[in-house]
Amino acid sequence: MAFNISNARITRFLMQGQRLPVFLGVVITLILTWLSLAPSRGFDSLISRLDNLIYDQRLNIMPKPERNMNFNIVVVDIDEKSLQAEGHWPWDRFKIGRLIETLDKYGALVTGFDINFPEAQRNAVDDVLSRLGDEQISAEAAQQLRAVQDALDANEYMAQAIANTAMDVALAISFNPVEDVQYGMLPDPIVGIDEEIIDSLTLHNMRGFSANIPVLQEATERFGVMSAGTMNQMPDEDGVVRRVPLVVRYGGALYPTLSLEMVRLFYYEDYFELLTESIGNIERVSGIRIGPSGTRYNIATDERAQVIVPYVGSSWLSGEGKYPYVSATDVLNERVDPSVFENALVLVGTTSTGMFDLRSTPVGAVYPGVEVHANMLNAILDTLEVPEVDSGSQTDNASVLSGLSRENAPRFPYKPSWEQFAIFTTILSLGLILSVLMPFLGPLWLSLTGISFLVAAVWSNFMLWSVYKLDISLTLLLMLIVLLTVANMAYGFLSERMSRETIKGMFDQYVPPAHIDAMLENPDSYSFDGESRELSVLFSDIRDFTTISESLSATELKTLLNEFFTPVTGIIFDHQGTIDKYVGDMVMAFWGAPLDDPEHRVHAVSAALEMLDKVEELKAQFAEKGFPEVNIGVGINTGLMNVGDMGSVYRRSYTVLGDAVNLGSRLEGLTKFYGIKLLIGENTEKELSGYVCRLIDKVKVKGKDTAIKAYEPLCRESEASEELLARVAAYHKALDCYLAQQWDEAERAFKELLTQEPETKLYTVYLERIATLREEVLPQDWDGAFTHTSK
Repeated sequence: MAFNISNARITRFLMQGQRLPVFLGVVITLILTWLSLAPSRGFDSLISRLDNLIYDQRLNIMPKPERNMNFNIVVVDIDEKSLQAEGHWPWDRFKIGRLIETLDKYGALVTGFDINFPEAQRNAVDDVLSRLGDEQISAEAAQQLRAVQDALDANEYMAQAIANTAMDVALAISFNPVEDVQYGMLPDPIVGIDEEIIDSLTLHNMRGFSANIPVLQEATERFGVMSAGTMNQMPDEDGVVRRVPLVVRYGGALYPTLSLEMVRLFYYEDYFELLTESIGNIERVSGIRIGPSGTRYNIATDERAQVIVPYVGSSWLSGEGKYPYVSATDVLNERVDPSVFENALVLVGTTSTGMFDLRSTPVGAVYPGVEVHANMLNAILDTLEVPEVDSGSQTDNASVLSGLSRENAPRFPYKPSWEQFAIFTTILSLGLILSVLMPFLGPLWLSLTGISFLVAAVWSNFMLWSVYKLDISLTLLLMLIVLLTVANMAYGFLSERMSRETIKGMFDQYVPPAHIDAMLENPDSYSFDGESRELSVLFSDIRDFTTISESLSATELKTLLNEFFTPVTGIIFDHQGTIDKYVGDMVMAFWGAPLDDPEHRVHAVSAALEMLDKVEELKAQFAEKGFPEVNIGVGINTGLMNVGDMGSVYRRSYTVLGDAVNLGSRLEGLTKFYGIKLLIGENTEKELSGYVCRLIDKVKVKGKDTAIKAYEPLCRESEASEELLARVAAYHKALDCYLAQQWDEAERAFKELLTQEPETKLYTVYLERIATLREEVLPQDWDGAFTHTSK
């Protein structure tokens, strides 16, 4: 009788099994995986906004980086106090020039202006002459005015202040996407890049600019290089400044940001180099190098040459700022302690609301743009490795660095170039794992698993940020875990009732009641899906069944089989086995499916030994009823087998298939040849503990070229007598002599065993075989294997 299931039951199983939730999980995973590679514009915008929210929360929850106190970064603030004391903006260039001279006098090393000067200030003499004209002023007076014209040139004064100070000065450029807006003079680009690949890079591409007038820009020249940096900070879609491009593109040239340019001046380098890497056929930006490669001033960036701003805390406006602010009017009037600017890197900017340089940042809705540059400057300086100082050949800046000793640990959080691949791989692998895992969990474990993976994802993401400064997108991963958890919980609640009914209807005649109870407690622990598993299979056959059946009527034969199969089936059930089928007088069972059974070898052998004992009891009962004596042979084998619901749309069976199954059947057939009742394969004996077994033979069964060892389990070790153990030892010694081709010793040993057990056919088999082999010339690789030509 096969393990058959009706079409209705099959349909119900397919609806309630794990196929559908696994399929749904895989579909969800593939959709999110695809979106991670090629998101639609609207979905990408949504994910970016959610990622930004997570980023802001993470930034404010995790400890923020510290300001590096080895570098004196000071902000000179054109604040409301300065505007009230010195007048409204723009200030006279004489005043800006004096500001530069005062900062140099105080001992500042580098000053960067977060404001630019795109238009020339008119000369007072030109204004007087143009206003009065030739009719209202005499030629002599006009001549006298022109004599002082140069002295009243504020642009030249500021330029001289820049050129004549020991302090380096970096001016600012404001790039914009409007092509018609082009003011001032751009310095020669000092960012090196291969012109053949620049068009393939995804840099910020600007079409217009507001730079500085030529006389001021040219005054910044040091060693043939003019200095200027961009003010651009590029807010995200929500208007929050989280990233700053270290370089932007204008035409075929690249220009550094202000903070990066100040660092170049600080280290006395001449140029920058844009670093790229090839990913397949695509060239992507990977970082910026300051100066020649030997100095190793490298900063990692994303593919747009951007870095994430590592804010060290709230802004100065909140009262919790990390950088000292000095009012510009106090500098102009020299009311500042000189130690404030000693060896300082100075940023000149504004916090005045009327000058529109306030930004929205993750650490504050109102944040001075100049302090964004200060954070960038701090991070760049803290990132770069301090070069060795050659005493006697370095300038003042180098002497400041000579006492520093810091590890070259990146301070910039950044999105690595492999982020998309990492997200793709993580979503795909985790999604497939959860898609397969979650359908097999109960509601409680499903909830705990979902929460655990959410916590693990957030914790891992935060640790990557904290330890390695990696900003990895988290939204898609969280979305994956939530969707898979919700989908499986919803499906679990809907399918639980149908699952219990299906299990009860399908298995109540074929597996032990304990199995059914276990499956009802956890329906997700079994499956009808075809799979390969290591199982143990048992074949049992009644000896001489044809002769027995001929001696009985049909009714008597039916009664005999029923009374034989009933206790045998009960024994198999008692030892957690599953009945595969009954075929005439043969019963086939297996262990390890549909529920896992790590002890399937032990259970199969225990069942076989108990079946043999039961047959001995049945002999007396059958004799009372006039039935012939019944004897059985049992074969057991363990190995990889295909198990599942197999068949056609008309008839199906939950069964096992494979070479390991066939070998179990062959072993059962060999029991008659050796005159024993139970044979097991070497894979069964290998991990079978607690039983006394003897090696019967090395055999090649029909259809196989590889020999296997066949063993006979005799009893449990706890039940073995000293006499039995001694007899088994003597037998194995005789067998060793046989395998070593020591024919005389083997023959003598087997004859002695036969004398003790004259009814044992096994000893006779070996004695006959020895007599034959004595006369043959055996090959050198003879291993004692015997080939059986019949099933």
